Amino acid sequence: MTIEQETLSDALLRKFLLGKVHDEERARIEDLFLVHPETKQRVLEAEHDLTEDYLENSLTPPDREIFVSVFVRTAKQRQDLRIMQLIKECAASEAGLANARSRNSLRERLSLRPILLMPICLAIAIVIVIVIGWSNRTHQDRLAVERELAQLNAPASLREVSSQVISLELPPVTLRSAGGRVELNKGAGVQLVELRLPWFQKEPFSVCEAEIRRVGEDESFTIRYVLLEGQGNSAVRIRLPARLLRSGHYQIRLRGIAANGETGLTEEYQFIVRG
Repeated sequence: MTIEQETLSDALLRKFLLGKVHDEERARIEDLFLVHPETKQRVLEAEHDLTEDYLENSLTPPDREIFVSVFVRTAKQRQDLRIMQLIKECAASEAGLANARSRNSLRERLSLRPILLMPICLAIAIVIVIVIGWSNRTHQDRLAVERELAQLNAPASLREVSSQVISLELPPVTLRSAGGRVELNKGAGVQLVELRLPWFQKEPFSVCEAEIRRVGEDESFTIRYVLLEGQGNSAVRIRLPARLLRSGHYQIRLRGIAANGETGLTEEYQFIVRG
């Protein structure tokens, strides 16, 4: 285990999952997650413990609110939580049944317990394997995509010029004329899509958070700390890998981030991907 890995306490990993660490610390943990299997396992274990605390209603109200906003956003996440809750309820019921049967004769326990409990335990084991396998895979994939998006939208990366980038300007939904939907036709050689988003809010924000979602799907990806550009901080540029954009209708929400870290006003943009 490296020195960097040794500094990752359980408390720090819990803060990381709840978004309570600064950018440098978050980037360090994400890098370790992607490179070191031990760190990945510890993060996943910390996420499991956090979920257990949520199901047992032992989180503080602020942490519970953060947990819901991060881990209960999609239908799949809600389904996974429901399955875990059912597993806990089933286990509790079986424990109660075992205590009741302990008062019966040894013959009754030996004859009835295996018959009744083995199918239930087997079903629980199968569900646990499925849930853990899916959760690990989706969490890792999501973390990798958001890490890539953060790198693509760093100021240095946005200054790079490439012939494989296609640009598109999207007006806010509030200013879009009727029937004026913007369409993106991806070419075979396009690797990056750059979206130019005018920002008309008057609040003095210098940084935004961008959330990208394909309409009709629960999953979304977030790009944190995107700089506002232009005179008077009047526009945002974000870059997306073309491979992530499938045919369909997309929605982008920009949220201004105040100096104290709180999110503020929101602008919404939409576009359609063809091909």
